[in-house]
Amino acid sequence: MIRQILLGAALILTTGFTSNASIRRDPMGETASYQLDKNGSRTTSMIQSGSALATVTEFLPEHENGPSYNVNFDFDFVVQFSGRQKGTIKFIFGQDFFEEQFMVTLRERGTYVGPDFKINHEGFADARNLDGNFYPHCDKVLFYDVKIPESSEAADFLYRLVGIDPMRADKPPIENLKIKAHVYQGVPVLGAVKVDLSGIINGINFKVGLDLKR
Repeated sequence: MIRQILLGAALILTTGFTSNASIRRDPMGETASYQLDKNGSRTTSMIQSGSALATVTEFLPEHENGPSYNVNFDFDFVVQFSGRQKGTIKFIFGQDFFEEQFMVTLRERGTYVGPDFKINHEGFADARNLDGNFYPHCDKVLFYDVKIPESSEAADFLYRLVGIDPMRADKPPIENLKIKAHVYQGVPVLGAVKVDLSGIINGINFKVGLDLKR
């Protein structure tokens, strides 16, 4: 009798763990707020102030690359000579990006190749943000070969940042666009606590550094 009770308890526990393991995180509606770090080591001096908001806005179960989520990055910056610049950058992330196993696999393999960007895992580092919060042992990741349409609001902002009229017909390409991030498990949206975007337009380097704001 005791043996049957123990076997029954083990079955219930096993079933419970299996059920919980199969439950996917649903990030729909999650948001993460960021503030500009004006330190010259992270941000081009022409950007005087700014913030950004990341939001998971839509689940795309039939996306051509598999079930995915749309993530909007709404930015609001004040740029010297250009004034206030607002807009949205949209990225599509596969459903697996929002699972802990994705980072485990990236650590093991070192590289991820997607249709709109590639990712390298670059080790680990602690992060202390402008709001005073501390995040130990973050995953350092590099997004590179990042593609954004030259007709987008994000591209317009980057052209104005280097003094180029985005309405010009002969705009130079945006080159070497990269995003470095410190990722910490449990943080909403993509887990990024520090985000650093950089690139080159017409030989001019630009950079934007943002910290998660709790």
